[in-house]
Amino acid sequence: MRQNCVIAVLAVAVSMPPLSSGQEYKLTDDQRASVKAFRDELSKLSSFVKQNPQLSRNDATLPGLLNHLDFTTMTQPDVFVRAFSRQNAENLAIQAAAQSAQNYRPDKQLSPASNATGTTSLVSKAGATDLLSLGLDAGALTRTVNGSTATLSGDLDGMFRALTGYSPLCVYPCPAFPSRNLQWVDNHILQPVNVSVVTALAQQSSTAAPGAGQASGSTPTPVSNVAIPTGAGKVTSVLARYQILNKYDPHSAKFKQKWENASDQKTFVSSLLTANNNILAVRDLVLKTATPLDRDAILEAAKRSDKDLADYFDNYYQSQIQKFGKDVSSAVSQAVQDIAASQQVWERVRQEAAGTLFTLEYSYNRTLSQPETHDFKIVYGYAPGSVSGMLSLNGAFSLYGGTLPVAAKYGRLRDGQLSAQYDRPFTISSNPNLLTLSLAGYWQYQPNPSILNIPAGTVAPGTTIPIPNGTQEFVGTAGSLWVTQAKITINVKSGINIPIGVKWSNKSDLLSSNKIGAQVGISYDFSSLSSLFGGNSAR
Repeated sequence: MRQNCVIAVLAVAVSMPPLSSGQEYKLTDDQRASVKAFRDELSKLSSFVKQNPQLSRNDATLPGLLNHLDFTTMTQPDVFVRAFSRQNAENLAIQAAAQSAQNYRPDKQLSPASNATGTTSLVSKAGATDLLSLGLDAGALTRTVNGSTATLSGDLDGMFRALTGYSPLCVYPCPAFPSRNLQWVDNHILQPVNVSVVTALAQQSSTAAPGAGQASGSTPTPVSNVAIPTGAGKVTSVLARYQILNKYDPHSAKFKQKWENASDQKTFVSSLLTANNNILAVRDLVLKTATPLDRDAILEAAKRSDKDLADYFDNYYQSQIQKFGKDVSSAVSQAVQDIAASQQVWERVRQEAAGTLFTLEYSYNRTLSQPETHDFKIVYGYAPGSVSGMLSLNGAFSLYGGTLPVAAKYGRLRDGQLSAQYDRPFTISSNPNLLTLSLAGYWQYQPNPSILNIPAGTVAPGTTIPIPNGTQEFVGTAGSLWVTQAKITINVKSGINIPIGVKWSNKSDLLSSNKIGAQVGISYDFSSLSSLFGGNSAR
């Protein structure tokens, strides 16, 4: 985030080497501390002046921009701790920490399961969104047919609070409902249950319809049935999850207990309050000591050239830095240390809360041209507090749904599955976003080959005879399906996640040859928005 005021009073101006003869000056290449810190404002000012050479300091588009460059009007700096009152500082401190935990929770499952035709997940995780999430994924992992899917997931508690307006998007602490019965329902049904709907975006299917006779021409054999394309956009899976235990979830009693019993909880709040007070002191000292920016002069400099604009602002910037002295630098330095200390305290609390995660999952699947299935899965996760990572294990079995055809040569059991994944978060110094490296393995055993539905009206191979009622065929091979996957997920602070993965499998559901594929997706977790429905994230 932009820290204009902090950068302005803390940085030591660095002189830019003189330009060589004939070299064109560019604001984006200027390495002076003043220009780098306020490059956006200076670039916008330059663009305004070039487009409107007659601009004056009173033009409606300029006061707000010039206020960001004037040390006497920097009253709204985008710093980590804004100038909030001390009365609500403690609640905001807890909210900031809990919201940070939500953004970087490694347990959230936002994409469809491994059997979808478009997914980036080989293994299901134990957690889920706290309100709504939307994921778009492309690339199959266990299926032969690749596709794209849209997954909408929602938490019953988050959606209920959003619809009723009763503290929507609360993170911690969530206020109790006034009714004791409703509170029991919230704790045991609404909070643990998460539902998802998966829709295929790129798969076309068809529906058989009886023919009513030829409209033109003639054929030797009348067409009794025709295949009508039904297009894409069909719901292919509906999933429900019941979260039995998840210590990562700030709603959970375990997390609350860890937070309330944390020996350094008071240190966390105290560090943020101290940082806030130091920043307020810096602001007051800057506003009291600073010299106003000559707005007419900086506009004239901008009209001459970008180099004159940068030079003028750099002179003003350095004159203010020298005027503030060591007191401002010391206050800012202490504020930065206090913020860092509070983040370390929160990380210790989060690690103490980490531990065992356990979730039950059921999904109803309607795969294109294959029988519907009911899948039951147990999801186990473990996050050791001493290590920044998480292990997820899945055990599942799949049953054919509906009425089995007469004389079916297969039973209810479609397959059994075992899978595991390890997630390791890490950061790159030049990238402020958190990255997650995931390594996963999957094993599936089928007692019979996969089943493919042949629709009614299809002409039997080698003949002109249509199949009147449709039929089913065994396709592929029975036995073991092995899949491995490596994946990198970019976790952006705003709630956006971008997974990119590659996989290898010894076969797929319909083909027996080795297969290498790629998966990519993007998801947005709406629980990262603190005011989507007009409510606060904490109380």
